[in-house]
Amino acid sequence: MSLPPKPPLPAGKRIKRSDQVVAGIKRWIVDTEQQAGDRLPQEAALIEQLGVSRGTVREALAALQVQGLVSVSTGPNGGATLTPPSYERCLDAVSSYLYFQPVDIRTLYALRRAVEPELAANVATRLSEADLAELEALIGLSHPAHGGSADWNARREADLLFHDRLADACDSPMLALFCRLLNDIIRRVIIVRHAQDGFDRFDEDVLHSHTGLMDAFRARDAARARELMREHMACAEALALEAEARMDRAGLLTGAEPGD
Repeated sequence: MSLPPKPPLPAGKRIKRSDQVVAGIKRWIVDTEQQAGDRLPQEAALIEQLGVSRGTVREALAALQVQGLVSVSTGPNGGATLTPPSYERCLDAVSSYLYFQPVDIRTLYALRRAVEPELAANVATRLSEADLAELEALIGLSHPAHGGSADWNARREADLLFHDRLADACDSPMLALFCRLLNDIIRRVIIVRHAQDGFDRFDEDVLHSHTGLMDAFRARDAARARELMREHMACAEALALEAEARMDRAGLLTGAEPGD
């Protein structure tokens, strides 16, 4: 099992030797169509094939482990095994990036309007009876008159879990990832920050929209599911913007800063 040589350095740019090794291993993974569970060559073979020191190889493997691409074990049969990075690791990286960035609700929902209708169409013919039963239960948990919590945040969480379950059923990893990330950003931007105990229209829209989607899912109607989700996202955006405006108005009335 041969690895490619170190990738050439870009002109005028200094790159650590271990980072070159990381890049070479990643390129090899793609070029040779390696899969999760496959093993990298042993440390001695990596040193010989890549022409680098033991310390450089170990530093490169440590970097790949931090990135979640390998797990490293010790002992006579030890070595590095390829592992798929978890969604949680991806979410942590995105959350860290956004920690000091403003998150604009209009932009957030523009993205949701693009991906959520395609998600609904993707899963319309894929949802099992168990999936449909779980989605039905989440509809109830998102409305106080149908078994939902008296807590606004808990009901919004049930709403987002409905969308998470659609992502779980999606057969496109990239589409599912984008939808899950947007849901989790909303958890940080709207839930808690925008708690609206008297804002019943959130509950009514979720009940109406999700119930309509369930009818389309049960009919295996992908085109109808796409259109209903598009309408749902437009209404959800309007409600999120109203929640934002309510929060700002409340701050003006009480003398608090917006967002307090």
